[in-house]
Amino acid sequence: MINLTKYMGFSIFYGIVFFFNILCLYYITDYIVVAKPMIMASLIGFYIGVEKRQSHALILAMIFALFGDVFLLFKDDIFFRIGLFCFLVMQILYTFVFVNDRSGNTKKLIKTALCIFLITGIFLVYIWNGLGDLRIPVLVYSIAISVMVISALNRRNTFPGYRAVVTGVLLFMISDTILAISKFGSPFPLQHVLVISSYVAAQFLIVRGVVAGHENSV
Repeated sequence: MINLTKYMGFSIFYGIVFFFNILCLYYITDYIVVAKPMIMASLIGFYIGVEKRQSHALILAMIFALFGDVFLLFKDDIFFRIGLFCFLVMQILYTFVFVNDRSGNTKKLIKTALCIFLITGIFLVYIWNGLGDLRIPVLVYSIAISVMVISALNRRNTFPGYRAVVTGVLLFMISDTILAISKFGSPFPLQHVLVISSYVAAQFLIVRGVVAGHENSV
């Protein structure tokens, strides 16, 4: 996967950021406006600090994720739409990064795409009636995240950091699924903890996986 002992200082700091976010969900809610942006801000700082061959697409993806986190802090529907758009751009940029390392295995790509789109389609059917006038934006968003996951799975599986990136995008998909169920379906206990936990882990694994791949390809 990735060497978790490497960059231990950052890993500890990132863990603190995660627990800070958990605390802000229930105990010091006023500070969530500080805690949430720290997730991507810390990853951007980490990437710029350690990566010698920086990807502008990846940096832009993380910046849009940061913007998305900020906009989703607000409850108004317009901010939700803007946040959704920011994460849509993030997914497109992540896809661009992953496609550069594609395996070229057409059969694997087709099988992966059919599986992911089937899962996405079943989920959309489940929440469709609750989407209202957000049906088209959510449909476009769902297609984008599916393509991102497919592009990550279609990378060369011998590529350093492959499993970390795959685990990251799958966790991101899980995080968004839980968020969509809580917003458009039936809320359930600990939904907010599950969303933030899977999201924080997802972004960490994606960035660390990309960094690991570049380190071993130098």
